[in-house]
Amino acid sequence: MRVLQFVQKPQRRGAEIFAFQLSGALRRLGHEVSTIYLYPYDGDTPLDVLPGDRVLQGAERSRLEVTLGHNPALLREVCDAIDDSKPDIVQVNGARTVKYGALARRRRSGAPWRLVYRNIDNPAYWATDPIRRWFYRRRIFPWIEGTVGVSQATLDEVVRMYGLTTPTVFVPNGFDPEPLDAAPAMEEARERLGVSLDRPLMLFMGNLTEQKRPDRFLRVFARVKADLPTAEAWMLGSGPLADELKQQARELSLADSIRFLGYQKDVAPYIAACDVLVVTSDSDGIPAVVLESAYLGKPAVVTRVGGLHECVVEGETGFLVDPRDEEGLAGRVKTVLNDDEVRRGLGDEARRYAVDNFTIEAVGKRYLEFYERVIDQARTGR
Repeated sequence: MRVLQFVQKPQRRGAEIFAFQLSGALRRLGHEVSTIYLYPYDGDTPLDVLPGDRVLQGAERSRLEVTLGHNPALLREVCDAIDDSKPDIVQVNGARTVKYGALARRRRSGAPWRLVYRNIDNPAYWATDPIRRWFYRRRIFPWIEGTVGVSQATLDEVVRMYGLTTPTVFVPNGFDPEPLDAAPAMEEARERLGVSLDRPLMLFMGNLTEQKRPDRFLRVFARVKADLPTAEAWMLGSGPLADELKQQARELSLADSIRFLGYQKDVAPYIAACDVLVVTSDSDGIPAVVLESAYLGKPAVVTRVGGLHECVVEGETGFLVDPRDEEGLAGRVKTVLNDDEVRRGLGDEARRYAVDNFTIEAVGKRYLEFYERVIDQARTGR
């Protein structure tokens, strides 16, 4: 099978990293995979652009993108790139790739390839404008021929909001265990990163954006630190809220006990060093950071939103708390930090759960099964 992945740009963020890892798994299973990137990326540590991949020269903030909703010249590039690839499946991976993929499918309505959308989050969080919802329901989703949801909860919302009648499937997010297998032991990681073994350590990993609510993480940490004065927190990630968060940390008197570590290509040592992962999002699917941390035996305390209940088992691999209950989040974090036996038990079960359900090889096979289903339905009408 020939698969064409379509993502925004070669950056190391969730959707792009997953598409990159999925492509690798599909190749190892004997299939041809290439990637179209909609926009170039000039930041640090980009994803590798492999032979056969194409980086289109779109401009995210062009006037046409704002006024017309898409750039016709860029759409022509997208169509040409798809034609050149001669795929069986084109998979769009969120954000503007959905719009451009659907418009390309409309222009190439007679082409034999099929368009699959990978949904990673609750659409109700993003599509708050009724006009935008109408546009996607009437102009975009009629051209999508199959939808994969990384969470059953978010998939159900996509089906409800856009009235999908084409094939859908829940396939959870996956992670590649190979880069994590080189993670140091906790003692070595802490020595390397300069933190003593007796300090309770909580970790945030994610984009510093409103959706991920890093401000909530800081307030939760302040509550934890009030009872555990030696506690430390690390925040891995970059984003538009970085300066505000540093100011917030100063206002909460946390500046001496929190590290803003920015984006890190190799997260394994930081996960290995921590005691607990804390996810404070207002909306999420099944974030890879939870799976990666679980694989390294770390429990998670997360908000009960989106698909997080599908990757954290309450009381077995971690804890789920209402996002508005910051005291409850802090209480669960303290439960993990205060009891070595609880922490080890949760961590051991988290690793088993991740290995059994979320490795990229197992996920890749399920994607292939769904691609075949979409192709078969298009061919037979059943």
